[in-house]
Order: sequence, then structure tokens, then C-alpha cells
Amino acid sequence: VGQRYDAKGLVAAGQTTELAGGNLTIGGTADAPTITDGQGNTAKVLCGNIPTSNATVFVIDRVLMPKS
Repeated sequence: VGQRYDAKGLVAAGQTTELAGGNLTIGGTADAPTITDGQGNTAKVLCGNIPTSNATVFVIDRVLMPKS
């Protein structure tokens, strides 16, 4: 996504837009966020809030895809 989020901010946003233009729906809690893609696939965050120089990284348990 085009905006930098920590886990708390990501869950509070509830939805964000992919760089490809689709939407991601965010659920769960800051301690256990979930991300649902445009095809309805839901990924669990395995590890998150990993700071890098240009992003905050979240490791998820599946590949997310845009709606089509």
C-alpha cells in the first residue's frame, strides 16, 4: 500500500488501497491483524511492525491478489 502503517494504525484504518488500485480490508486486532484481498482471501499477519528505511513490513501466511 502507498501509506506507512503500524499494526495499530492499519487495524484502525479498516481498509486501504493497494498500489494496483484494489482494496484491502483489515480486521482483527493490533496484536493479530487479518487482511482480506479483493477476491475474498484472508491472510493472517504472522509477524509485523518490522521497520525498514521506506516501509513497515508485515509477514503474512498467504498471497493476496487484486479483485481481477
